[in-house]
Amino acid sequence: MRILEVVVRYPPFVGGVEASVHEVARRLAARGHEVRVICADDPPGSPSEVDGVEVVRLPWRFKAANTNLCFGLGEAIRRERPDVIHTHLPTAFFAGRAALAAREMGVPLVLTYHNDVAGEGIKRLAAAVYNGVFLPRLLESSARVVATNPRHSPRITNPVCIPWGVNTDRFHPPAEEPGPPLTVGFLSVLDVHHRYKGLEVVFEALRLLPGVRLRVGGKGEDVDFYRRRAEELGVASRVEFVGFVEDLNAFYGSCHVFALPSTDVREGFGLVLLEAMACSRPVVTTPIVGMAGDIEKRGAGVVVAPNDPVALAAALKDQEDQRDVKDLKDSEGTSFESFRSFSSFTSLAAMGRRARQLVEERYTWERVADAYEELFRSLTGSSSK
Repeated sequence: MRILEVVVRYPPFVGGVEASVHEVARRLAARGHEVRVICADDPPGSPSEVDGVEVVRLPWRFKAANTNLCFGLGEAIRRERPDVIHTHLPTAFFAGRAALAAREMGVPLVLTYHNDVAGEGIKRLAAAVYNGVFLPRLLESSARVVATNPRHSPRITNPVCIPWGVNTDRFHPPAEEPGPPLTVGFLSVLDVHHRYKGLEVVFEALRLLPGVRLRVGGKGEDVDFYRRRAEELGVASRVEFVGFVEDLNAFYGSCHVFALPSTDVREGFGLVLLEAMACSRPVVTTPIVGMAGDIEKRGAGVVVAPNDPVALAAALKDQEDQRDVKDLKDSEGTSFESFRSFSSFTSLAAMGRRARQLVEERYTWERVADAYEELFRSLTGSSSK
């Protein structure tokens, strides 16, 4: 099959969607399919081939809502003549151009719906217009819509559910476990577009957890903003900003537990959770992320309500010393009665083992590539590689 991936950015650019597209594309290419990617040349001068996948990188002048605008995108897609086009939301500009080209060429379009188009301020209004006017047309023109999150947007009906995955060879339990005190990990791009990841909620929870430390991985324009917030909340002495993380496995291994308290629907899946779980780290997150149901069901971590630092602190405290969370109170005496205790687990190590087992059984990239390959074949009538 000739498979064309239309995505706003591609490695070496670092991001969850970029990583997921790459992991699937390189596996399908290794199976003998002709896989090509069209994306923006960001960062400029990026290579035209990555792990056996040919990449067409288009020049761009500026960004709108974190999306590079490439004015030759439609023409570049039409030059490829693929058997199937695969594109992604919430990058509406790229998805729209891919849909238009697919209709013109009579090629099936697969749309992976990572999360809703959303925003704050004027971007919220623009998102509402897009979701009300243009999104229905895009969904209608798609041969199949894939939801990465089983708790997908109510805007889509009857999607094919294919989650993200993790490389269980690259991410594995560390040789040595970190010592006390309890260290919580957090990893994200630190900019205004990713504030929904919930780092401020972690800071607020840390105020209720004297002695607990936090390691923050990632870089971005908001680093100084987060440093000031940590100072304002009185937790700066227990927060370590480590910058861009080269060795992700070592980063996860240096923490006892990983937190991603995502706050709204802009969180499509939460790939960093799978990476931490593959390193045998229990996780604390919210129902927004794609594997929240499995985390609860398998005892791989704790799921708490979004924007609730009290519940987040309770979850972390419970993992610190396995006491009944009802004993923990904030400075005003508010109890944590709403939090579901996981004190039946005897140790963090037990939860970590469950986390690793879960990703091995359900969330490997090979399984994800299998699902996409079967989907693409069903649309193209292909029975062989």
